[in-house]
Amino acid sequence: MSQGGYAVVDVDDDAQNPRSDGLEFKTFLPAESSGGPRATSPTPPEVPYSPFNLAYYQTYFDVDTNLVLKRVGMAMIPRPGFIAEVCDGQIDLYGPFWSLTTLILVLYITSTLITSITQYLSSSHASSNLPLLSTAISLIYFYGLGIPALLWGSTRWLGAGEWGVAEALGLYGYAMSVYIPVSLLCLIPVGILRWILVGGGAASSGFFLVQNIYPVLAASDHPMTRLLIIAVIALHAGLGLAIKVLFFRWVS
Repeated sequence: MSQGGYAVVDVDDDAQNPRSDGLEFKTFLPAESSGGPRATSPTPPEVPYSPFNLAYYQTYFDVDTNLVLKRVGMAMIPRPGFIAEVCDGQIDLYGPFWSLTTLILVLYITSTLITSITQYLSSSHASSNLPLLSTAISLIYFYGLGIPALLWGSTRWLGAGEWGVAEALGLYGYAMSVYIPVSLLCLIPVGILRWILVGGGAASSGFFLVQNIYPVLAASDHPMTRLLIIAVIALHAGLGLAIKVLFFRWVS
């Protein structure tokens, strides 16, 4: 019906309420295009390498105590493929640093205790030997950190090895863990037994190093790789002799 030229139109409630369930706003833009925004959040970028970027080293310390103890125990059993099989291809640096630091403390404590007992039995004045602690720190950290870094640098310079510095540090750090129980057993006041214990620890850890380092160097035909293996064996034998002479020399 019209009144004065106007027509009355019935309007439904849905039309008056634009936010009703019957109406919805739709977009005809593609949900994901090659140049447009994506529906999911992007993957965070990888942490770039930098010697001063602490976030880069985070993955090398992302381990728990049980995993570290397992790797320490497996490192005392000379076997090849330690990184690939035991560490699942990802070496850590927490375990090696823990092994080196613990070895320093154990060497100093056992050597000091042996010295005190020897001086007491000989009725001489017992004295502490603090310089021995600095000797242990210098010897163990230099060998466990400096030697593998030099070895890795040599292989990089010769182009004779496809590995990283973390792998070199990890192998040497875990190899040194065998000296922890050896040092504790050296509290037994038998001179020949101490020679056997230190010599056996040097042979076990040295065999472990050769088995895991030689395949890396053998992949190259460079003639200097043989000299590097000889240097690894000679330096490790020298370390065992230094540990016996410097820390367990009181009973021969």
